[in-house]
Amino acid sequence: MKWFSQRKRPMHMGQYPMHKIKRVDQPTTYISDDVKRVPKRANMFTRAAKGDLGKKAQFERTHRFAKTPLSAALRSMSATHDDIHDGPVAPDIAPIPTDTKEVAEHIKSMCMFLDADMVGICEVPDYAWYSHDNDGTPIEPYHKYAIVIVTDQGFETLDAASGDDWISNVQSQRAYLMGSTIACTVADYIRQLGYPARAQTATKSDVLHLPLTLLSGMGELSRIGELILNPFLGPRFKTHIVTTDLPMQIDKPIDFGLQDFCNKCMKCANECPCNAISFGDKIMFNGYEMWKPDTEKCTLYRVTNQKGASCGRCMKMCPFNKEGLLTHRFALWLAIKVPPLRGLLARMDDWFEYGKRTVANKWWWNHENIDGEYVIAKGENERDLKKEFTPRGEDRYAVFPPDTMPPPDHEGPFPIDRPAGVKRRAEAEKPPK
Repeated sequence: MKWFSQRKRPMHMGQYPMHKIKRVDQPTTYISDDVKRVPKRANMFTRAAKGDLGKKAQFERTHRFAKTPLSAALRSMSATHDDIHDGPVAPDIAPIPTDTKEVAEHIKSMCMFLDADMVGICEVPDYAWYSHDNDGTPIEPYHKYAIVIVTDQGFETLDAASGDDWISNVQSQRAYLMGSTIACTVADYIRQLGYPARAQTATKSDVLHLPLTLLSGMGELSRIGELILNPFLGPRFKTHIVTTDLPMQIDKPIDFGLQDFCNKCMKCANECPCNAISFGDKIMFNGYEMWKPDTEKCTLYRVTNQKGASCGRCMKMCPFNKEGLLTHRFALWLAIKVPPLRGLLARMDDWFEYGKRTVANKWWWNHENIDGEYVIAKGENERDLKKEFTPRGEDRYAVFPPDTMPPPDHEGPFPIDRPAGVKRRAEAEKPPK
């Protein structure tokens, strides 16, 4: 059921009052002019599959990627979309309005009709394109605009989970399938109108989603690291993108005070089961100002987790991961409007035990894939709220800049040099003030 205020809003605005969030000309994350494009081969999950993170990670990534039967079913459905991400463009342009604002609102309304949770539009900077495809073929930027479609991973199920148990990958795959269905439909619709368009999803994407999600005003970069956080969904969402040359009015980035909040909260860093999230200050990484996570640690844990299918513990424990009750909306309003209260609000999240599992709502079975057969899982991560606050030193983290990444067409293992990565972290530049 829609709230009365939502029913009064035009359809393109969607169910969340994003129009009330402050818009700014530049993202709250500083991005320099020196961002280097990276190949798909540099993706950490790809590196795990290629053997860069060791034989165990390679085996788990290639042979046990779909650890549970439901995640396998969802992934199989998403894979059926691979051949429809792109397609022929109608030879004639259909008669549509020339007002780019009207076009943008039409596209957003259609996405909402198709069950998107939020939609933003931005231009695609060159650095948001991968430099090379999986086979090493160079990728030249080919579209001007990006439609960024957001789908919620679902609060109720996550509320019953630890974040790194056997349902964790299912939540991701569910959102990926829903978003892929929307993105492929929207891309085909635009092509029917006579404009080129291509869906960019989890199974097949030529663009990096993070910068486009940031630029389209769907959130701010968070302490979790390479993850955008939304004021109403927190980090509990997936993005699906349609790149196109259809002229549309673009959106501005947003500022809801997250940089200050994340500086005071640190709950994700404290709760991370593999110590991959930094307690320290931001650094510059490939032209971005960010709390850079240790992606090797994060990927290794997500791929080799023996008591769960993946990991979204940081997503589960974030104070912005709420179900949207009015009391939580008031706390959100305070976090945005009253900066001195942000640290207190983060601590209150622990006092009220947000993040503790509501185990009565658990509905899934703990199955795992062993040698191609689904069996009852031997164990399950049953984490609840971590009461003690235990910050760690920055000497435990590593970074792997573009000049340390494997060549675009490298087939065999390209082992990670962790000591060198730790050294590069220690030498990383600080963001300009």
